[in-house]
Amino acid sequence: MIYNEKPENFSPEIEVVACLMECNGEFVILHRQDYKIHGDKWGQPAGKVDLSDIDIFDAMVRELSEETGVKINKENLLFYKTFFVSHTDRDFLYHYFILHLTRKPEILLSIKEHKDFSWKTPSEALKMSLIQDEDHCIKHYYGIN
Repeated sequence: MIYNEKPENFSPEIEVVACLMECNGEFVILHRQDYKIHGDKWGQPAGKVDLSDIDIFDAMVRELSEETGVKINKENLLFYKTFFVSHTDRDFLYHYFILHLTRKPEILLSIKEHKDFSWKTPSEALKMSLIQDEDHCIKHYYGIN
C-alpha cells in the first residue's frame, strides 16, 4: 500500500527516489528488464538512496544519469512529495521529484536495468502495466481521480 501521510507503526528500512521527467505533456517511462524486481513493468526513473549520496537530490541526479543518461544539476529538480510505502516485506520512503524539460533529451538506457522507454501522457501511462503504486503517484501529481 502507498500512503500520502505517514501511517501508524510505519518503520522505513530504505529510501527510494523517483522522478517524473516531463516535457510538453508527456513523461518518460522505463520498461524494466524481466529479471529485475518488478520485472516487465513500467515505471519512472528511480532507485534506492545510497550511503554515498549526500541527500535525496544527489541520489535522484545519480539515478537519472545511471538509468537514462540524462545529466542535470540538482537545482533543476523540483521536490514534489514523499509517499509512504508499506509492503509485506518492508516499509520505505518514496521521494517523488519533477523535472520539467523544454525538449526531450536523448535517453541512453542502462540495459542491465531497462529494456525500453517511451514518452507517454498520464492517461496513456495509466493504461500500461506499471510498477506497484506507480499509478497512485501519477494520479496524485496530475490530480486524476
